[in-house]
Amino acid sequence: MSRSNEKASEYRGEMLRALTLRQARLIDAIAARIFPSTDTPGAVEAGAVFYLDRALADAYPQLLPCYARGLRAVDKYAKKQFGASFLKLSGDQQDAVLRDFAAGRVDDFAKAGEFFETARNHILEGVFGEPKYGGNRDMIGWRLVGFPGQQYGYPDPYINKVVDMEPVACDGPPKKPNQT
Repeated sequence: MSRSNEKASEYRGEMLRALTLRQARLIDAIAARIFPSTDTPGAVEAGAVFYLDRALADAYPQLLPCYARGLRAVDKYAKKQFGASFLKLSGDQQDAVLRDFAAGRVDDFAKAGEFFETARNHILEGVFGEPKYGGNRDMIGWRLVGFPGQQYGYPDPYINKVVDMEPVACDGPPKKPNQT
């Protein structure tokens, strides 16, 4: 769905660039089931939806029709299975819908499994990716795994440095070829 002939929407204090307001809400609801908030923040707090919105506007515009179809299919399937929009379902019902999508068990949407896997990967990118791309707000994802990120004062990200070290074997020094 193109945003060119549609008025831009604001969602949770940010202007959406590619997604409609309804699509953003659906993605947030899906993200909340894929990477939920527990005693730590989840995908919603990390702003995964904003990462995805930026990605669909810039790097992945060719995927916008796939998302539009997939999100419509999620809502249609939720109504068929439970009589209500995905956004109005209980958490257990939402999980059942997403399990069926992940397993490709949606008769009306042949690419259900592919859509689910794509959305899941993008949501996780939004949680753990570089914050400058719109997600991982306040480095939530990085903090969850203990990654400090690029810190002020370091000239280059250390994760991009080649480390030249001898491999360490678990059971003694490396064996030479043809040595038993």
